[in-house]
Amino acid sequence: MWKELTRLSEDSNSVIAQLPRGEEVGPTFSIDGLDKVLVQLEAGSFYYDDEAAGRFVRAARENKKSAFEGIVVAFRKDAEVKVELSDSDMLATMFVTGPYGGKQISAVDIMQALATFHVTKGINKLALKKILSLSTDLPKGQVIEQPVARGLQPVNGKDAQFVPLVEDASTRILAPQEANKKTHQVDMRNLGETITVEQGVAIMKRVPATKGKPGYTVMGVSIPPQPGTDKLLKEGKGSNLDRDNPNLLRASQSGMPIIRESTIDVDPSLVLKNVDVSTGHIKFKGSLVVSGNIEPGMVVRATGSVTVGGFIESADVQAQEDIIVGKGIIGHAVDEGEDKACIVKTNGNIKSKYAQFAFLQAIGDIELELHCMSCIAMCTGDLTVKDANDKHGTLSGGIAKAGGKVECLNLGVEGDTATKVQAFVRYNKYKQGLAELKERYKFVQDKTMDAIRSEMELMKRPKEERSEQEIAQIQNLKKKNNLLIEQTKGKIENAELELERLLERNTIKANKVFTRVSIQYGDETYLTKHEKGVSVFSFDQYKIHCRTMVEGVEQDEEL
Repeated sequence: MWKELTRLSEDSNSVIAQLPRGEEVGPTFSIDGLDKVLVQLEAGSFYYDDEAAGRFVRAARENKKSAFEGIVVAFRKDAEVKVELSDSDMLATMFVTGPYGGKQISAVDIMQALATFHVTKGINKLALKKILSLSTDLPKGQVIEQPVARGLQPVNGKDAQFVPLVEDASTRILAPQEANKKTHQVDMRNLGETITVEQGVAIMKRVPATKGKPGYTVMGVSIPPQPGTDKLLKEGKGSNLDRDNPNLLRASQSGMPIIRESTIDVDPSLVLKNVDVSTGHIKFKGSLVVSGNIEPGMVVRATGSVTVGGFIESADVQAQEDIIVGKGIIGHAVDEGEDKACIVKTNGNIKSKYAQFAFLQAIGDIELELHCMSCIAMCTGDLTVKDANDKHGTLSGGIAKAGGKVECLNLGVEGDTATKVQAFVRYNKYKQGLAELKERYKFVQDKTMDAIRSEMELMKRPKEERSEQEIAQIQNLKKKNNLLIEQTKGKIENAELELERLLERNTIKANKVFTRVSIQYGDETYLTKHEKGVSVFSFDQYKIHCRTMVEGVEQDEEL
């Protein structure tokens, strides 16, 4: 029946289904057979409009007017090209749908599509040629896609950089440059010269921050860069800015350079071969450089840093700045309850190859490369016992307390020697501060309720007995207390977030953990009873947890 109901349009670009006047199709009429008729009409490649065909079938069954007027059920359709934008307009992708008896796309169609979607920047000409080539003889309805334009991300500016033009003590001592190639022994004889500077020498330069380069979207919208943070080069203790160049710092006196974030201090320096009975005890306002050793029984005090090329052995060494030891810090075994024979204290950092039977105390970090054996080691920062290659680093025996995290390769020792380790020693202080904030919050809440009750009592009084002054006082008090509540609440939230961040960061990590290692956080303690592999101990304010690696798989161990 479809053959009698369909015909090509006069321009042969569409197929029209039309019910002749006076004809009927019956209730069983359906779209079955229409596809075959389209082929017979040489319209098999046309776009078949399924919705329109269904509409004609329904209209024909019901003898509606639209069936007698005719409905287009198939038509030629040229290839379609469209562009989709994604990644916040940073990527333009072109989609081409094959034609239904119509024309393939042309270069003009491609350029028109780009113009329609306002794609003007980052256009890839090779991609356009590719999609034009792929579109040739594209089967009907088949869709191909190709990214054709990409935006350019802005290049953010760089922060101001401060480049030291000299080495400091830690660079020279812990990584010496001069060595005997046959014996591989470090020559410390010229140590004082290598880490001191003369007056007038350039010691640091500033590289100003950059503005960065703007980017753009494929639609040509400019994306401004984030400019770098600029900071000025600062004069330090013993250093001045160059008169002609504010980006250059020079030593204003001879001495030892101590590199800071945006400046360099130059401390007066005392250079000695050894500290022993020939020199006597040393008390120096400035930095001390000892190319050899600080011998047993000697006392050293310095307002600057102390740099030792060899050993500190059973001596008492204290400084305001870093204490850096090229070889090791050595004490000797003492009876329980007795003070350690070797004492090293500083308001800065302690760095050394190793330490044993010593008392170490630093306001900053303690960094040891080989081992920390039977020491009392306390620092406000982090305690690290490992070398740069992660091959050596044993923390065993004694007591270790760090304000931050503790990290080593081997924790504890085989046998019955106990090792006590505590990380985040400030935990109780943070908890106390948080408790005080919560008490403050409760106090302010109570005061607010008092103000509300006063207001209620005032409202009970006759209107003529209420003064404007009383009302204003209560309103001001409520406003003040509400502000205090919000401020205190914000402080509590920030303190809780900071505590969680510190608990997450300040872990105890080791590649191997032996027995009789006491792990402590706050008042909670855990004692290891069997050896473990790679382990990370942490604290959640209630319980100590341990994550271990078993056959390459991380798992939480129940403690």
